[in-house]
Amino acid sequence: MGNSASQNEFNAQHYQNNSGLSIKEVEGIKNVFDSLDPKDGQIQTGTLRKLYRDSYDAPQLNNKIGDRETLTFDQFFELMKTDMLEKKRQFPGVDFDDGINENVQCFFCHPQRQHS
Repeated sequence: MGNSASQNEFNAQHYQNNSGLSIKEVEGIKNVFDSLDPKDGQIQTGTLRKLYRDSYDAPQLNNKIGDRETLTFDQFFELMKTDMLEKKRQFPGVDFDDGINENVQCFFCHPQRQHS
């Protein structure tokens, strides 16, 4: 069963409305969520913390996650949306939707996770 039903039902336009993100950026966030192997519509925050552990953003992410052990897509989207909007303000010349759909690990910029 997996994520195929949630993929078919996903409405990127719903999340894109008033978010400040493009459709491609929203779809990229969804792809990252799906790559974290959600069970019953939730991801384990431990998996997300591991991806971020060596990043500059790890302390901020840990504060935002708090003591939650799981995140729904809506909760994950809010975390990632805020992070992406902050990055877009800091780095206005960077295109954050370029290649996100092809390699979800680029979203995290975590070179140890890239595969050939």
